[in-house]
Amino acid sequence: MLILFVLYWIVAAASVSGSLGKWALRDGEQNFGIEQILNEQASRPFVYRRLLPEAADFAERITPQSIKLYVSDKLSPHRTFARASAAGDPKYAFRYVVMAYLCLGASLLTLFVLSALLRDLGFTRQTTVMAPMAFVLAFPFLQTVGGYFYDSVELFFLSAAALLAVRGYWIVLVALAVPATLNKEAFFFFVPSLYPLLRIRRDRKTALAAIVATVAVSGIVNAWIKWLYAGARGDVAHLQLLNNIEKYFYLPTYTQFEVTYGMVGPSGAFLGTLLVMAIIVIRGWSTCPLVARQHLIIGAALNLPLFLVFCAPGELRNLSMLFVGFVVLLACVSDSVSSRIPLASVDAKRTSNMDDAKLSA
Repeated sequence: MLILFVLYWIVAAASVSGSLGKWALRDGEQNFGIEQILNEQASRPFVYRRLLPEAADFAERITPQSIKLYVSDKLSPHRTFARASAAGDPKYAFRYVVMAYLCLGASLLTLFVLSALLRDLGFTRQTTVMAPMAFVLAFPFLQTVGGYFYDSVELFFLSAAALLAVRGYWIVLVALAVPATLNKEAFFFFVPSLYPLLRIRRDRKTALAAIVATVAVSGIVNAWIKWLYAGARGDVAHLQLLNNIEKYFYLPTYTQFEVTYGMVGPSGAFLGTLLVMAIIVIRGWSTCPLVARQHLIIGAALNLPLFLVFCAPGELRNLSMLFVGFVVLLACVSDSVSSRIPLASVDAKRTSNMDDAKLSA
């Protein structure tokens, strides 16, 4: 367990470092920079994402001045990341460190949660360890066109919600909706895709009640936040449909590059990125557990229209409702390759493991 923790810490640190090196906390941006976020002056919808800023404010209020000065001096990201200019400003320094390390903690927890989820779905030990690592390391590449402090935290909440659903812990799932929605309001739309996962251990009536309750709690939190910041500048959402229609029929959209992990890599809807994703989906779909396929189908039905209408072209991080299911598909591919046995045999073994889990429940 200690070795796994160390390994996952290294992976999480690398992933968050890749994100901070690429985007920092969007320092200096007029509409959604970290300075504007912490001053509660960001434009909508960015001002709605309050979980980490409020946690940082709370930490600053309760931490002795001597500790704040020490932490700000020794751990400041501006010493490492050129873009993290606000971390050198005493007004934001301590809170900047808190938010950066909360992102690290979220990434670390995501690795363990995804590993537990894959284990519950019957994957091999090797795959349950390696598949989450591969995805989290690739995450900064998905933070293309834009990346924000709430992205890695959102991935944790989506993963945790899926694990709670698989294990049938619906009361905890309902409670999770509060911080998850405070982090990003898109959690509201993710919840219905959890229904097939809840059905592993809960009957139809309980699963439906859990979904309705979770959606209701998320909706209430969402409405409250929007009411709280109704006077903020900007729009509740940015319409991008016409822009997307134009750009996705424009060939250069698929041949762009940007710097990730300090080196040149794909940007936006890069053709190579889309090809790799398509290969994983095609290779993994036939052996993917039925409940995970259903989860992905519902997620795609909700996420893809929202992505086309509200998200900038190639902003892959906003396909987040599909990320948990994609990790499952990645695990399917990993199992089929590493076991060196026919895909049908892998699927049969996994189905047997899930049936055993249902019986034990």
